[in-house]
Amino acid sequence: MSKILKHNKFLLSAIVITIVLSGMTFGNIPAPTVPQGTQIVNGDTYNFADYNSLTHEQIALYNYLSSIVLDEPVNSFDNWSADQYWGYLHYMLAFTQYVFSTVFETTPGYRTAHYEDPAHQLIKKMNTTSGEFGNESIEYIEWIYRGFEVYHWPNATDPTDLYMGDYRGPTNIMWTGHYALMEALYERSFNTGEFIDEITWFIEDWNNSLTTDGYGNPQEGGIWETGLIPCEPYIVFSQCNSISIFCTELYDNIYGTQWMESGLWDYGLNFINTEMHDYYGLFIDGYFVQQPIGATISTVAPEVVPNPAVDIHSTDGRPKDNAYGTAWALTFLEYTQPELSIADYDPFMEGYGVDVSADMMYTVGSLNNIGNFGDVDGMLGTFFASVLANQRGDYVTRDRLQNFLTGAYNQVWSADGREMYYDTSALLNFLKPVTAGFKIWSTVPVTMRDLGDARPAGFWDWPYISAADDDSIWVYQAEWDPVNEGFILNIKVDETATLTFSNFDSTPTAYSGGLAIGDFVASGADYILTLTPGSYNIVITQGGS
Repeated sequence: MSKILKHNKFLLSAIVITIVLSGMTFGNIPAPTVPQGTQIVNGDTYNFADYNSLTHEQIALYNYLSSIVLDEPVNSFDNWSADQYWGYLHYMLAFTQYVFSTVFETTPGYRTAHYEDPAHQLIKKMNTTSGEFGNESIEYIEWIYRGFEVYHWPNATDPTDLYMGDYRGPTNIMWTGHYALMEALYERSFNTGEFIDEITWFIEDWNNSLTTDGYGNPQEGGIWETGLIPCEPYIVFSQCNSISIFCTELYDNIYGTQWMESGLWDYGLNFINTEMHDYYGLFIDGYFVQQPIGATISTVAPEVVPNPAVDIHSTDGRPKDNAYGTAWALTFLEYTQPELSIADYDPFMEGYGVDVSADMMYTVGSLNNIGNFGDVDGMLGTFFASVLANQRGDYVTRDRLQNFLTGAYNQVWSADGREMYYDTSALLNFLKPVTAGFKIWSTVPVTMRDLGDARPAGFWDWPYISAADDDSIWVYQAEWDPVNEGFILNIKVDETATLTFSNFDSTPTAYSGGLAIGDFVASGADYILTLTPGSYNIVITQGGS
């Protein structure tokens, strides 16, 4: 991507012109608004505006992303248009899972195969091995093609040195961290227990890496004396480790363990907040723990290692920085260290943000390359900055960033009106799934900070939709209100559809406008509701009035 975009002085003006022109076309006609209102049922007031909601556009984008996940074999990546960008694939799979998790949490009472199947498939795609799929595997794309099959420390090829494993090993946090978090978020969403043992294995491996010399002997700062885990596998990054830190927090919260309280990440967090933060007042982009080996990298190693990476735009050896790494790290580290992360938000936007107009802005890729947009760091920085702004509740900035990112592209709706994506073909088809995912991630009411908590006590016993005619419905709101003991369902039905509800203790009653509607049919311990085409704001209670 950088070969196409980097230093393209015409890109910015072209994007702005395209935004103006595309705004005149039919493709960007707004999706229908989601109706909400207030209902009084059995003396309880339900204001639908008080509950999280998806928009029509967000659901259509989700349907598009879900289709490209499911409509190809697990070892195929054709739907991602990544012909020249194989190195980004595992990131795309991981971040798509994070986007999906925010969708699942927005409508937590809707847990059918429509949500679970693509989430499970993403994990399978992320875990494709060269032993089973050869070159058509993430293991090959992520690790082997870069010159690694097995790895030893400190000499990569010396079998007498400390064995660090293959791409699942402790020097590939860019894969192991994402993979474990994908699994942890899946368990948070669906509570299947399928991945508990594997997540546990990774966290125990991180503990050995971060608190011992690799042979089980206690060592401050762990194997690499930074309290962080490298990747590539010779450099540590704040953003990559932020994924594992967040995963550890989530694991503790779900399963009642105390890895964070044990100090597993204390040394590393201190290293991130000092050595990797002090130069710019924001995170630098990488700290070398050994000289680079294997594939060529896009940064400069320092003459003396260990030391920070050197910025390619620098003439005086300044550390490398970038917008996307900082925004990514701040997004995930906010759960663990909210005060520090929130304090960095304004300096980040002031340092990297560039105004285009009152309605648009973008981020530059590097503080040492101000004014340039069009390299991969700048584009990714703008995407991640919009996610971070949404998490911070800075919706004006979020919308200005998103106007710049998506305003240039027409919305393309499928023939059946169920899916939508942004047509980025004028620039890169590769950006189609990227833009779709980040548009959802930047606008949903649920953020990564919300996903760090476990489900509320009793959640798995609350009523929920366990099956439905998913291809015929749009579920904007679906959640059990444990205080008023009512199920909130805001739904549009295209064709007559059935919904199966689980965990109701007795035959429920559905109300619309305060009046009972429809009849539930018992099916074993479940109850089925059939709805004809139309839009509904429904409150469902246990039993009758």
